[in-house]
Order: sequence, then C-alpha cells, then structure tokens
Amino acid sequence: MIDKSGRRDVLQLRTGVKVVRLFYDDIDALKPYLARSFGVPAAKLGKITLPTYKSAKWISNTRLEIVCAGAVNVGDTDREFDFTAVVDSSGKLLDATIVKAPPPPKATPKQKATPGKTKGRGRND
Repeated sequence: MIDKSGRRDVLQLRTGVKVVRLFYDDIDALKPYLARSFGVPAAKLGKITLPTYKSAKWISNTRLEIVCAGAVNVGDTDREFDFTAVVDSSGKLLDATIVKAPPPPKATPKQKATPGKTKGRGRND
C-alpha cells in the first residue's frame, strides 16, 4: 500500500496489525549497494532521498520486488539512480540492484563567428 498523505509517498507493508514503512527509517540499508554501483566508499555517500515508487509485485509468498527511483549525494553532486529491491514480509532488504542515471550532459561552449563576410539584414547597394 502506498501512503500519499505526506510530502513523499511512503510504501507500507501490512502483515496482520503490524505496519512496516519500507525504505523510510532503514533507507541507509541501500548504502552498500550504492557504494558498489558508484565506486566510492559508503562513508563518502551523503543523504539518500526517499525513493519514488514505480511498481511493486509479490515474487513469492514472502518476498516483494519493488522498483523505485531515488537520489544520493556523492561528493558535491546529487546523483540519481533507479533500483530494484527485494524485501521479505518483515520489510528487511534482501537484495538490491542499482542502475545509475546517466550524468547530465556538459554544456558545450558556443563557437564564435569567424571573421569574414557576414550576411546582414541591410540593403545591398
């Protein structure tokens, strides 16, 4: 179930009367997977934003596969990523696959006009 009452969507897993919020309090469980994907030590990773949920499906009686998008601060830049996570019925992260979003294209400098003949808008006399 997705709770849309707050600023961010929160995915909740209900088992009986117990409600577990996925990737909310335990978002740092993704850090080892992110560190491996971005090729930096986990200590160099900053804050992970709460993920945006794309889809979820049960792959067995006790395992749920969730597809999400998120961002993490690496150094001085925020890096976006998509991930597919498998959690058990208690909400514990069992596995995650991180797919890095391509970095934004670098701005190309504008080329200066070469001196010489130029077409003007004036009259040709």
